[in-house]
Amino acid sequence: MAKKQKSQKRRHPVDHEHIFGVNSVTEAIKAGRRKIFKITVKEGATGKPVRVLIDFAKQKKIMVETATIDNIARLANAEGHQGVVASVSPPVYSRFENLVESALKKPNRPVIALLDGVMDPRNLGAIIRSAEAFNLFGVIFPLSRAASYTPVAVKASAGAGEHMRLCRVTNMAETVKALAENGFEVIALEGGAKQPLEISKDTPTALVLGGEGTGVRPLVMKRCQKTVKIPIPGKVGSLNVAQAAAIAFYVATSR
Repeated sequence: MAKKQKSQKRRHPVDHEHIFGVNSVTEAIKAGRRKIFKITVKEGATGKPVRVLIDFAKQKKIMVETATIDNIARLANAEGHQGVVASVSPPVYSRFENLVESALKKPNRPVIALLDGVMDPRNLGAIIRSAEAFNLFGVIFPLSRAASYTPVAVKASAGAGEHMRLCRVTNMAETVKALAENGFEVIALEGGAKQPLEISKDTPTALVLGGEGTGVRPLVMKRCQKTVKIPIPGKVGSLNVAQAAAIAFYVATSR
C-alpha cells in the first residue's frame, strides 16, 4: 500500500477549455480521456492534416464546425493554432497514491519525473513530450507556483500529455519523502553535482528536475537520496531544463 501524499482532485475547476493545433486535438481524441464537445476548423481549410483530423472526428461522432481565422485565433488565444481548436473537458489528473501503487505493480522498474518549479508551460509541455516518448510512468508537478498543464503546454507536448499520467501535488518536499518511503530511489538533477548521471537497474526511480534558473529548491534537494549531473564538455556549460530532461529520461529508460 502506497503511503499517502496530498494531491489535486482529478478535475480542473472549470467546465471546459480550448486546446489547439492538429496534433493536440488528434491525440486528445485518441487518448479518450477528455470529452470532446466540438472541433472548430478554419473556413476553407484544405491541408491533408486537417482533412485527416476532420475525418477522424466524424468517425468518432464528434461535432466539427468551421469559423473564420479571427474567431479561431480568439478561441485559441495563442499562436500556433494551425486553424484548429477543440472545446474539451479539463485534464484528468492521477492521484499521487494511485500513481505510486500502479507504478510499483509494473513488472519493469518504473521511472517517474518530478518537476520542482518549472515555470514556462512550453518547457512543461516539452518535458511531458519527452517523458511520453521515453515511456516514463508519470510526471508530477506542483499545484501552485509552477506551470500548469494549460492548452499552451498541451500544444508544446504535441498532444503527448493526453496519454501521460500527470499528477499535481501540494508539497514537493513531502512528495519526495513519500516516494523514498515507497522504495523509489529519488535522484536530483543538478548542474553543480559531482557525480555523473547514473541510474540503478534494480530500483524504481524518481528523477527531480528544478525550475528555470533556480534549480531544485534546497528543501526538496535535501530530501533526495542522490544528486547527479549531466556532464557537459562543451564551452556552454548548461542546458535548458527541457533539454536536460530529455537526456535524463533517455539514460533512465535505456538501463
